[in-house]
Amino acid sequence: MNTPLEARLPDSRTEEQKLLDKQFPAAKETDYRIQYYTPGQEPPVIPPEVKQFDSNARAWLAGARFPRDTGNSLVSAIAKTAQATQHMTPDQLETYRQTELMKLQRAHGEKLGERLQAADDMIDQLEQQRPGLKNLLGSKGIGRNAMIWNMLVAHAQIYQARKGR
Repeated sequence: MNTPLEARLPDSRTEEQKLLDKQFPAAKETDYRIQYYTPGQEPPVIPPEVKQFDSNARAWLAGARFPRDTGNSLVSAIAKTAQATQHMTPDQLETYRQTELMKLQRAHGEKLGERLQAADDMIDQLEQQRPGLKNLLGSKGIGRNAMIWNMLVAHAQIYQARKGR
């Protein structure tokens, strides 16, 4: 009686979906490590906008069913990119964008457009559930970083396969 309805229903996942879930176990929202302040320098009261962003970020990661380590790596890459690009001029950001795009083109070749579209589809689905992800990924250098997009592209393949697409 205390078993949730989903647990009482027969498992309708395909063998591929079961294998993906086993190989890339999705983490819970609380499993991700997101650090907003230097340790020991946290304010006594966390501002409401930081709390809201944290809630959204965890929901996006869990909604995409990122494994804990992959989600934490993505968070780390976003934080490092934001820090590295925050003071860039528009010209510097454009040069950065072109350099990062060339990295993606070298890594993915002719499949880049298709793979970016799969990542965009995943992001669109997450955005519909909880708005703000597109804004985060579109901000300054974050949305231009090749490592971040490689992570999103790789995970989008898993995400779509789990959905049976």
